[in-house]
Amino acid sequence: MRSIYLVAMVLAAAAVQPASADKRGKQVRYLGIHPVPKSEGGGLCYIEGPHVHIFAANKLEYRDHRNHNTFVGDPVAYGYDGPRHAYRGNHPIRIDAVVGDAEEDLEFCYLDGPHYHSFTPAATIEADFKVSGDAYFYVAEPPPAYIEARPAMIKVNAMYTPIAYTRPVIEVEPPSGWIGVRFAGPAVVVNERPATIVRPGVRAGVAIGAEVHVPMPSLSVNIGIGSPGVIVRDRPVYIKERGRGHGKYKHKKWKHR
Repeated sequence: MRSIYLVAMVLAAAAVQPASADKRGKQVRYLGIHPVPKSEGGGLCYIEGPHVHIFAANKLEYRDHRNHNTFVGDPVAYGYDGPRHAYRGNHPIRIDAVVGDAEEDLEFCYLDGPHYHSFTPAATIEADFKVSGDAYFYVAEPPPAYIEARPAMIKVNAMYTPIAYTRPVIEVEPPSGWIGVRFAGPAVVVNERPATIVRPGVRAGVAIGAEVHVPMPSLSVNIGIGSPGVIVRDRPVYIKERGRGHGKYKHKKWKHR
């Protein structure tokens, strides 16, 4: 089926004329293998060289390279059956190495969890990764462009949440310097229990210097860039005014170094 589909796509790319494009839609340039939308039949297009389709590419899973859309998502989620390599967390991709040309192009994959790509890190950035549990972890300092684009680009993770497919199983501890430890998203609290602050005459707020009764630590992950090894534990704080039988909950961040 893969060979039949590949031949069909090559013929379709060669046969499309401007007149037919006007009937169905605008021609869109692609470079390398990529998913085909369900509305167009689904599956993967395995054409590795430059080619065109008459369906659009989204801006979360594709990057522009020489005016062509190049897929940087997880192809296994769409039925890819070729060689695969496991990654965990965000990491750079040398698009020029993936597609095999000389125009240097460093882009980033913003998938947070374990995922696959059809390629290993390029030789020029191989030293920025550590391999643990047969998976690649990015451990170098990300460039400012990555940090600036991240709030918009991490929306790609929501696209993969409803997709049912076999993701890589990575059960090892992340290596030192892994980007997922130094720069994570909103806190994920696994075991949340309130702490109690008692201070006379205070209804709500953060009580500086007050007596704090903290239960066993809760597990959470919320790391800011530039703060290696700092785990921010986000749990509700119960502030109780003496002499009253109720109080208010307010979130307070506790740092443990």
